[in-house]
Amino acid sequence: MQDAVGSTPNRLLEETIRVIGVGGESEVNLRDIAASCGVTTPIIYKSFESRDGLIVAAQAERFRRAIDGIAAPFSAAIESAITVDELRQTLINLAAATQHPDRAPFRRMQIEVLGSSISRPALRAAVDSALRSLIDRAADALGSARDRGLVRADAPIPELLWWYFGQVQGQLLVEQTDANIDQAAWNETSLRAVLAVVLDD
Repeated sequence: MQDAVGSTPNRLLEETIRVIGVGGESEVNLRDIAASCGVTTPIIYKSFESRDGLIVAAQAERFRRAIDGIAAPFSAAIESAITVDELRQTLINLAAATQHPDRAPFRRMQIEVLGSSISRPALRAAVDSALRSLIDRAADALGSARDRGLVRADAPIPELLWWYFGQVQGQLLVEQTDANIDQAAWNETSLRAVLAVVLDD
């Protein structure tokens, strides 16, 4: 028996993620995906009910992976911070990582998935679940840091985190247009705002 990672539904999901990443949702052809995985199309319907069900599952997984890759290590770093200086450096590192030009494809993908979710309740629910998990994990980490006296007592932690996620995605406005914006100034402004809200000094 195949393990969960190599199961047929997971192989179909991985192939669909690959296809969407290369050519978008319009390139999702059930016959081609089934053939690539060595199965027939009825297997897709059995696992995902429809082409749209397969796309929703793939898009939701793409979105979850993109945010989880940064969220998990930085939540752990925040939780392990002992001093204000350690927390400050963790926040600086987080800003540098999320704002890095190499993250532009992830920002673009997340906006694509968010757009796709508008008319798909199942995808919208999956995106909402992924975002809430991200925010809750980070809020727990910052809340623990506040309990240790590292974060301002009046810091609106959930609101800050939702704002931060939104403004990071907002970088796509600059990256996708000819806006005459100093990206370094954008990044510095964002970081200063975060530090001012989180730290007392």
